[in-house]
Amino acid sequence: DLPPSGSLLLFLSQKPTEAEFPHETFTTLAPNGPVKITRLEPNVLTLDYVDVTAGGETRKDFYFYQANQFAWQKNGLERDPWDSAVQFKDELIRKAFPPGSGFTASYKFSIEGAVPKDLAIVIERPDLYTITCNGQTVKAKHNEWWLDKAFGRIDIASVAGAGENVVTIKASPFTMYHELEPAYVLGDFALSPAKKGFVITPAQGLTIGKSRGLVDGSGLSSTGGGWNLQGLPFYSAGVAYRERFSVEKPVGRFLVTLSNWCGSVVKVAVNGKPAGFIDAPPWECDVTKYVKRGQNEVEVTVIGTLKNTLGPHHGKPALGAAWPSSFHVGPSPGPPPGANYSTVAYGLFEPFVVRQVMR
Repeated sequence: DLPPSGSLLLFLSQKPTEAEFPHETFTTLAPNGPVKITRLEPNVLTLDYVDVTAGGETRKDFYFYQANQFAWQKNGLERDPWDSAVQFKDELIRKAFPPGSGFTASYKFSIEGAVPKDLAIVIERPDLYTITCNGQTVKAKHNEWWLDKAFGRIDIASVAGAGENVVTIKASPFTMYHELEPAYVLGDFALSPAKKGFVITPAQGLTIGKSRGLVDGSGLSSTGGGWNLQGLPFYSAGVAYRERFSVEKPVGRFLVTLSNWCGSVVKVAVNGKPAGFIDAPPWECDVTKYVKRGQNEVEVTVIGTLKNTLGPHHGKPALGAAWPSSFHVGPSPGPPPGANYSTVAYGLFEPFVVRQVMR
């Protein structure tokens, strides 16, 4: 019985011999207390709808893709040339626009309760825009970025407030580099689905999910306890699950085993030291050399994927596919109800197990 990534070595002898099969016993160690769960990076709110003004016209609650095309058209081009266009030499990149060209786009989000102290917004290429939050000018600091060095991170905790907040970017004049994209709000908060998108609420603790819930773009397809249903629908980074175990005799082998989880990979650490990764069946990691006599702290960190952060989020996209056309569709007007965003239920759905294997 070979699992994926498993192996088997066979020896065929020409002489009769008595076969000896090692007999192994497995003992499951009982944890010393409840599991501790920690989100390791700031939560994320993806803002993929804007109010956009260009060429004297305004479109409200526009999906970012249509808003981007609108901005290019109002500045004299048929469409965004970065989207599958073909350039002869530098005929597109050298194009200049008149002083009166450009656009403004406003991203809106709401906060219930106190403003998180670490609240920030991420704008792609912030150096190209004049940016305000609730009418006050804000700027990205040098080397303050998230995901990509072109994604500038801007602190807005001091200018944001309870209720609706508006972050506006202004491009003037227009250039070939002004491509309108979603923005991302970062901070220590939770998200509550609303009739239009999500509302930022105070941070909440996480639990081990009861089942693998999924949001498929038309509402909840099943009940569940993934991160996406615990205030983290757009979160894709790590969540650590820690437990402590007592080992009387550190003999034999020790395995950390997962029975029910969803993510891209799991990092395993024992007593603060990296012990390996879990990414294929039989979903286990040998941590023998890191285990000591007495108390041991075992931590498994589940990592999601950028599907939940970057999308696609609309039009019932097929899981595992992300073609350019998948990002061209968004309900209009929007944003749609938060429960209708397509996200995957990442997380741990049953506690991990530490087993001692003896021969």
